[in-house]
Amino acid sequence: MQQEIQKFWDLLKQSQKILLINHIRMDGDAWGSLCGLALILRHMWKQVAWINDTHVPESLNFLGNSDIINPELDVADFNPDIIISLDAGDIGRLWESYVKWKHIFDEKPFIMIDHHISNPLFGDINILDIGAGSVCEMLVDISERLGLTSHITPEAATCLYTGLQTDSNMYFNTNTTPKTLRAGAKLIELGANFRLPIIECFKKKNYIQMKLWERALKNMKQDFNSQLTYTHISENDLQEVWISLKDTSEYMKGFINEVLINIEWTKIAFLLYPLSSEEQKASLRSQETYDVNAICQKFWGWGHLQASGFQKIDSQENTIQELLQEIKKVLN
Repeated sequence: MQQEIQKFWDLLKQSQKILLINHIRMDGDAWGSLCGLALILRHMWKQVAWINDTHVPESLNFLGNSDIINPELDVADFNPDIIISLDAGDIGRLWESYVKWKHIFDEKPFIMIDHHISNPLFGDINILDIGAGSVCEMLVDISERLGLTSHITPEAATCLYTGLQTDSNMYFNTNTTPKTLRAGAKLIELGANFRLPIIECFKKKNYIQMKLWERALKNMKQDFNSQLTYTHISENDLQEVWISLKDTSEYMKGFINEVLINIEWTKIAFLLYPLSSEEQKASLRSQETYDVNAICQKFWGWGHLQASGFQKIDSQENTIQELLQEIKKVLN
């Protein structure tokens, strides 16, 4: 990895205009790493632009910096010197933004920074660390290796700390290592507001969210001698609590980590909800030693050993039955 980081550094030193992209339906690590890196690069007097198909989720607006967000950016007009992808497990996760500007991506040096075990190495330069708990943790490491920590302002440190906290589930997940804790300590030393992401991403709930969680609890089932706990949210559930399809992932954020996987005897848990009238989103979690990423890859999904997911154009009933068949192979 050090060789790839050096190649990245050699390019970065001679580049002025930098385009950043992260994965569709971004989470705390995707936005925290992009926002944090953007602030670091700006502190280095680089010109930075960002693309994604969508805006930052409302739940992450507490980090601010919406001025760098431009889904309508004319990438050809911006004409970046280099392009950096953050926290995307495969090139498909860059979605329409990549497809629309593929000719630019093909022309420019393309750097991929990621930590997902399923990543197929799609960049010209691939900085992949599957042992890292988050891309934000990786950026702390990269910054230290390149002597760039002086460019991590308290604001940038808070962005990076957000991704580190959310992807480690407040240092609870098995991807938490001594290196993760050292990265967190370094960010606090650099001025990160470490309480802010905990409050905003883990503690804060609203009434409508709780009503949707109530629906998920009513739909909850167990199988395979209580080793599997799963539930789903239907379009009808969403309509009855006045939540739109596009907001579902935001309202269900945290449910599988805080509830499903923690139910006694549960080894694997999954949550299913609609992204559209035809497409379903599945999120899987597991206890130690159970590889849900292998299950998700059978559905063209991506993620980590114990936290993975996929999207599928099919009915909820069919998707649930297919998932049950694959999970049975693992638990029986």
